[in-house]
Amino acid sequence: MLSVGSLVFLNPWVLAALIALPILWWLLRAIPPSPRTQVFAGVRLLLGLEDEERQTHKTPWWLLLLRCLAVAAALIGFAQPVLNLNARIAEGAGPVLVLMDQGWASAPDWAERTEAARAILDEADDAGRDILLWRVAEGDVPPIVSAKAAQAVLGSTEPRPWRPDPVATFEALEGTEIEIAETVWLHDGLSRDGTAELLEYVAGLGPLRLIGPEVAARALTQPRLEDGALSADVLRSDTGAERVEVIALAEAEGGGERRIAVTPAMFDGDEERKTITFDLPTELQSTVTRIILADNPSAGGAAFADGSIRRIAAGLVAVEAETAVTSLISPTHYIEKALEPWADVNRGDISAVLAADSRAIVLVDHGEMADEDRNALTEWVEAGGLLIRFAGPRLAASIGEQGFRASASGGQGDPLLPVRLRRGGRVLGGALAWTTPRALGPFDTDSPFRGLTPPAEVDVRTQVLAEPSPDLSGKVWATLEDGTPLVTAKRLGEGRVVLFHVSSDAEWSSLPLSGLFVEMLGRLATLAQGNSSGMPGAAEMTGTLWRADTLMGRNGQPVAATSLTESVTGEAMLSDAPGPEVPPGIYTRTNQRGDGEARSVVVNLIAEDDTLAPFPPSPTGAVVETLGGEAPVRYGPWLLALAILLALADVFGTLIASGRWSSRTAAAGIALGVMATFGQVPEALAQSEDLTPEALAATAETTLGYVLTGDSRIDQVSERGMIGLGNALRQRTAIEPGAPIGVVPGQDELSFYPVLYWPLTAERLPDRAQLEALSGYLRGGGFLIIDTQNGSSGFGGASAVQMREIARGLNLPPLSPVGEDHVMTRTFYLLTAFPGRWRGGRVWAEAAPLREGGEDAAADIPQFDRIDDNVSPVLVGSADWASAWATDDTGLPMFPIGRPGDRQREMAIRFGVNAVMYALTGNYKSDQVHAPAVLQRLGQ
Repeated sequence: MLSVGSLVFLNPWVLAALIALPILWWLLRAIPPSPRTQVFAGVRLLLGLEDEERQTHKTPWWLLLLRCLAVAAALIGFAQPVLNLNARIAEGAGPVLVLMDQGWASAPDWAERTEAARAILDEADDAGRDILLWRVAEGDVPPIVSAKAAQAVLGSTEPRPWRPDPVATFEALEGTEIEIAETVWLHDGLSRDGTAELLEYVAGLGPLRLIGPEVAARALTQPRLEDGALSADVLRSDTGAERVEVIALAEAEGGGERRIAVTPAMFDGDEERKTITFDLPTELQSTVTRIILADNPSAGGAAFADGSIRRIAAGLVAVEAETAVTSLISPTHYIEKALEPWADVNRGDISAVLAADSRAIVLVDHGEMADEDRNALTEWVEAGGLLIRFAGPRLAASIGEQGFRASASGGQGDPLLPVRLRRGGRVLGGALAWTTPRALGPFDTDSPFRGLTPPAEVDVRTQVLAEPSPDLSGKVWATLEDGTPLVTAKRLGEGRVVLFHVSSDAEWSSLPLSGLFVEMLGRLATLAQGNSSGMPGAAEMTGTLWRADTLMGRNGQPVAATSLTESVTGEAMLSDAPGPEVPPGIYTRTNQRGDGEARSVVVNLIAEDDTLAPFPPSPTGAVVETLGGEAPVRYGPWLLALAILLALADVFGTLIASGRWSSRTAAAGIALGVMATFGQVPEALAQSEDLTPEALAATAETTLGYVLTGDSRIDQVSERGMIGLGNALRQRTAIEPGAPIGVVPGQDELSFYPVLYWPLTAERLPDRAQLEALSGYLRGGGFLIIDTQNGSSGFGGASAVQMREIARGLNLPPLSPVGEDHVMTRTFYLLTAFPGRWRGGRVWAEAAPLREGGEDAAADIPQFDRIDDNVSPVLVGSADWASAWATDDTGLPMFPIGRPGDRQREMAIRFGVNAVMYALTGNYKSDQVHAPAVLQRLGQ
């Protein structure tokens, strides 16, 4: 190849013929055109006359230029110039090392990444080079295989929901004795510990080719509460203005998740971290289960929410004992009702609520307290507790004595009060008062109560007043309309002390009677630390085992953990970063030691203090490419077409110069030129530009599909089931399917998939548009496996009426149970039953057509003879085949099937192989019955 900037000539030796152009010019000038011969009977009469018009003895210059340009265009076209051509693997000795970043940041562009890797393996196959396909998320040394074998490994490769390990890869690669001749690294655009060292090492092995994403993946930190609002950080590694949207999801009724909020992160300039805040009502904040990026999600671009945003445990301490008569009007009644949506309230004295591990404590009109209780409360608040106090007659009566002692000693007053209080309080309204009750003022934007609107009917009649001080304004969270503080707060150590300057009943104000009171206590509850926020300490984790309930999928979707998922020790959860040993997810403690209730913790991939670093600068001499970059532009066919047009123009010019031009020759020449020109323009693609990368990848090889239902658990089992079935097909048959792809009928193109697996449940019935799309798929020759997954002997979980509607929408032919003589029983394996996770249920297929004479006439005819060459478009069963086929990333089964020691799983896999072979090869097995007659006719 010859490169001129970004222009590459695939056959540069053809350009050497351009040297002959000056010789061609000289020859054309030296050889005059042949003279015209004209027969004229009276030529004798012209003898002796001189002809003033002479024919030129040289070819016109413009005709010479036209011919030289035509030859030059043809030569350059045969040299095959290509713009933006990527580097290619050349023929040579030694294996090619293909490094693939298989971590979480590879998930957003995994389809483009695998397509680029597949093109590299094709290049290596053409060049006869062996491949060392090394997944950077796995540190083991892979074997050297052929390019075609590497294609099969690539088809079963998918991104992992954790970080790659460049250090382990570097150490394993450095310790191997394999002589690497060339390296291609498909990186994810991020740098980690060991990335620079690995890059420097592979650059020293030989030619290096780096293929990275156009935009590196974005990440999310775990959602948290800041000043009562749900917040998180969006991380990136590059710069520039950008808008990134984040979605908050909550658990929906009946299972699944629903979107409850979307908020953007607006990056400016060099910002690599942006904090977002969701504008959600307090009651919705505690229902958030997960946040995820709206575009290009991944395991790092999603995060589970833990108990820090859930209901808290709150302690309520009251001085007065309640009776049945006073319970509905007591100060504690209003607080209990207001905290009910946000907290689990337990009542008792100070020592009791402290022992109950409360995250917030409410003191109702507490004046003087014992030094032991005061010290214990102070230590609790300093450790991170939230103390909420309400004023009342007892607190007002103790103000003078407390203030006198603090002033005499020069101290700052009671540490469990946010401000110094004035003696006497304030009475607004009444027979002896000069003033009227005051309404509430607007809440400050820096207050936790921001966004709340005080009702006009709420008024305050009596309150305790704050002593003026220089720092008073920084402690005020709510005021009356005249600016008098109503709620004040201060930090004490890691915790907070909050004081309502009114009582918690309706004696001093109407605030406890309003809905605003509930909202204000809800905002305060979010400031308290949750019941299960963060990882427990070493003392609690030592000697424990934790089992994953839910794992984070590669695209940020929750995946139910299987019974085969191994438990993790508490020591490993404390010491190991999220990875193969401790994958991100939600874990529950399994070995309780009698030290409390069951505890769950959340392990997210991105920690609060993590950052994303860009990929290191490329070494000198490395070829750098971008996934999804500009497609190569081939100019050769267009130059050949130009050469034909110039040659055609030369013909016209010659005709004109020789006087042989006519309308008939003009029409014939134009028609010939159009046919020759447009017949040479290649690459007229009839595909749609709207096809997704997954759909385009499905056209490159046999691809099994499955219908997405919207239920993450069912869809995950379907995907793993089709992966397991594909692995069985590769190992046992000549079929080598690629990675399975999930499709949504009515949105995705279905014609690329010869087999579709459809897990049909009564809770996930299709709509009319989906039925129409599936009906068109069947009309086009597709094969649909409908699995109702409940082990029923009938059609499964859907009712008979629903199944009739589905059959009518799909325009299905009459169905009948598959018998022992059906071709499905011997397409590849000889089978008598079709079990899956369940066994004993019937499998239905298209009923065989009847011969002339009706049902009785067809009764004795074998079914394979009745079906002829028609393949049933559908198989209907309820055995839950996907669960029987499903395998994990290591190739081990995901679910227990049948009794220990039986062959139910093997028979389920054989059924899957038979079904795919039946869909791809038709009824060729049934035609073997005619083989003796055919051989007899041929005289064999």
